[in-house]
Amino acid sequence: MSIPQPAVVPALDGVPVRRIRRVLVAAAAVFAFLFLVGVVPRLVLRHRLRTSADAVQNRAPMVSTVSPRRSPEVVEVALPGSMEAILETGIWARTDGYLNARFVDIGDRVNKGQLLADIDTPEVDQQLMQAIATMSQEKANVVKFEADLALARTTLQRYVAAGPGTVSKQQIDERTSAVTDAEKVVDAARATVNADEANVHRLLELQSFQKVYAPFDGVITVRNVDPGSLISAGSTSGTRELFRLAQVDVLRIFVYVPQSYAPDIRAGQSADVSVRELPGRVFQGTVTRTAGAIDPTSRTLLTEVQVPNPERLLLSGSYATVRFKVQRAEPPLVVPQSALLIDANGVRVALVDADGTLHYRPIQIGRDYGNDAEVLSGLETTDVVATGISANIAEGSRVEIAN
Repeated sequence: MSIPQPAVVPALDGVPVRRIRRVLVAAAAVFAFLFLVGVVPRLVLRHRLRTSADAVQNRAPMVSTVSPRRSPEVVEVALPGSMEAILETGIWARTDGYLNARFVDIGDRVNKGQLLADIDTPEVDQQLMQAIATMSQEKANVVKFEADLALARTTLQRYVAAGPGTVSKQQIDERTSAVTDAEKVVDAARATVNADEANVHRLLELQSFQKVYAPFDGVITVRNVDPGSLISAGSTSGTRELFRLAQVDVLRIFVYVPQSYAPDIRAGQSADVSVRELPGRVFQGTVTRTAGAIDPTSRTLLTEVQVPNPERLLLSGSYATVRFKVQRAEPPLVVPQSALLIDANGVRVALVDADGTLHYRPIQIGRDYGNDAEVLSGLETTDVVATGISANIAEGSRVEIAN
C-alpha cells in the first residue's frame, strides 16, 4: 500500500505582487493630493480669516462725523386751522305764530335791515286788542274815581264851612276819611292804567317782531322753515332757528400753535393761508390776537388769523394750512438725528477730538425737524460730532474718522 504524497503548490509569480504594491502607492498618492487640495487651503483660509478678525477687533472703530450748522434765521411753521366767518349768528323768532312768507334762501346775499321773513301772529293780535280794550276800561274807571274824589272833597269843604254847631266833629272826620279813600282809589286806578299801557306796548313790540330783518350784511347759510311752519319764540333747545347768517368777506382762522413756537407768534404778524382745494393759491392773512396763555391740556397757544376774502373763494368751515414765518436773531445749531444718543443719562452727543479720542457731552435739544434737531446748549460750531455710533463705545476710546 502506497503512502499519499503531499500536493505540491507551485510558487507565485513576482509580477502580481509588484502590481498590488503600485496600486497601493498610487492610492496613497491620490489621497495625499486630495488632502493637499481640499484641506490645506481651507486651513489657510481659516487662518487668514482669524488673522483679519483679530485685526478688525483690535483696530479703532470707524465713525462718520459732521459739524453743527446754524438753523435758518427765518423758519416756516405750517399748522392746520379751521376757518370761520368773521360774524355768524342764528336768527330766531321773537314771537309765536306761523310763517306767512320767507324772502331768502341758502346762498342768498342780504344787506343789513333787509326783510327776511314775515310771521303771522293771530294770538298776539288778539291779545293786543284785548289789552287795548282793558286799558280803555281802566282809563274810564280813573275818570269815574276822579269824579268821586272831587265830590268827596266838595262834601268835606261843606261840612267844614257849616261849623261845629251844625255838624259834629265825627261827621267831619268821616268826610275827611272818605276823601283819603277816594284819593287812594284814584291812585290805584292810575297805576292799573300804567300797567295796561305797559302791556299794550309789550304786545306792540311782539307784533313788530312779525317782520324778521337781517342784523348785518352777509350770506344765508342755513334755512330751517317754510311758509306755514309753526314758529315758537326764543332760542331754547325746544325751538329752532329760522336762518343762519354769516359774514364771509373776512374769515378768521383759529390755529393751535405748539408751545415751542408760541413765543414767536405776535399780533400783527403776517401769515400765508392755503387750502387743498385751491392748489397754488396763497392768501395773505394777519395775526389779530392770541389767547395769551398756553392751554394746559394740549400745550398749545390759541391764535386767531384773519384773511380777507373779497372774491369769496374761501369757504367758512373749511380746513386750511397756515404758514408762519418766524424770524430769529440768534438761530440755534442743528445736528442730524443720528448724532443724538438718548438713554438713561439723558440726551448726549459723541465728540471726536483732533487726535481721534471720543468724548460724550450732554446737550439740550429744541425743535425737532424730522431728520434734524436743534441744539440749544452744549455744542459749538467748531465741534466734530460723530453720527450713527454704537452706544457701547467707551468714553475716551480711539476712533477713526471715515473719509
